[in-house]
Amino acid sequence: MHLIEALSKADSIAIAGASPVEGKVGNTILKNILTWGFKGRIYPINPKYDVILGIKAYRSIEDLPQAPDILVIATPGSEIASLINSASKFGTKLAVIISSSMEGDQNALKSLARSKGPRIIGPNSAGISLSSFDLHASIEIPPTKGRVGIIAQSGAVGGALISYLADLSSGASFFFSLGNSLDVGVEEALEYAAYDSSTESVVAYVEWVREGGRFLSSLKLLRERGKPVCILKGGRGETSIKAASSHTGGIASNYSIFKAAVNQAGGYLASDIDELAEICEVLRRIKIRGKGIRPLLVTNSGGVGVIAASFMDEFGIKIVEPSLIEILPQRLMKKVKLANPLDLGGDSSIDDALEVLRSEEIKKEFDISVLIYVPTAAEGPENIGNAVKNASKSFSLPTIGLFAGAGSWEVMKQVSSHIPVVSSSSNLARAILALEKSS
Repeated sequence: MHLIEALSKADSIAIAGASPVEGKVGNTILKNILTWGFKGRIYPINPKYDVILGIKAYRSIEDLPQAPDILVIATPGSEIASLINSASKFGTKLAVIISSSMEGDQNALKSLARSKGPRIIGPNSAGISLSSFDLHASIEIPPTKGRVGIIAQSGAVGGALISYLADLSSGASFFFSLGNSLDVGVEEALEYAAYDSSTESVVAYVEWVREGGRFLSSLKLLRERGKPVCILKGGRGETSIKAASSHTGGIASNYSIFKAAVNQAGGYLASDIDELAEICEVLRRIKIRGKGIRPLLVTNSGGVGVIAASFMDEFGIKIVEPSLIEILPQRLMKKVKLANPLDLGGDSSIDDALEVLRSEEIKKEFDISVLIYVPTAAEGPENIGNAVKNASKSFSLPTIGLFAGAGSWEVMKQVSSHIPVVSSSSNLARAILALEKSS
């Protein structure tokens, strides 16, 4: 049974180790399930209580009125094997093990998962989210619902991605915290993403890979289905490889080999969490692809524009000079020098920049536009954000936003629901390069 089949429906969930005690893992998970509005049947399991958070509790899996589709295990490691065996006899399709340690024959449990079920995510998982079922069975903060699949071999990194994507006005179609991957690995999770109709792109934090060939095949499958996949590799040098192996118990592969393989298969390899989330959003929301993308940089800061252009040069992105004075508002034609970056001057307004971005003339020489803007005391972040939001639908080209200086993060969060944004000149260059390479 593939993970796709195991999650084909999620009408009921049981939480072994559910608790009414604030701060307990079983309490956090149950509260998150209720908060996210899961509409299926919920079965708390704990022999100590009759009712937990207003819901009837059960002493054991055998006492449940039906087999739950999903079983979340937040109990001591000594109880896990018995719970998995009971779930298998009952017909449960997926077990998510939050507990970090397990006792018993793990190979036997893995064989059971592969032959009869339930399939196992974990141990040492932070849980899962499935937006299509309104289910957030996790210890992490609930994500915004969206179109990005989040796969992580670290619950905390997965939680950070949930938060960062929310700041970019994006969200999760699903979240899988794989933990130690006793059974379900990153390869199968990527296959799930390829066939999940609610997923448009994927971000993945990977420390190790069990099946190299299957991993590459899953990346190629995602590419064939038009779903960008961006990966952050944990364990890139001797110290971090040791840390990754200690963290999940897996073997972290050689980074050079991993990098070459991901690039060959059409994935994007990021170096940090912000880059991972930002490039994923650019690839998901901007559909232009191909070699030699011509960006037009429009800015009110010559210095920030020069920095951005420097990174373009460093990453081999060609900067084309504009030749048509008509791209400028008439009032600026005598004042502004035609160049790329197009520096409108520190005394210009956001309206000046937006007028350039709306010009039909820029389509004759450029493929993508970039708004590089530094908030000024005269305008303020809120006014800039509102102006960009109101004008964004009339931009002539796909547009990326880069804001710097005081109030820049506020502007980014305001406009990110209308245009994709990046937080640095280096990420801007990487994003455009990613668009070129993903053709």
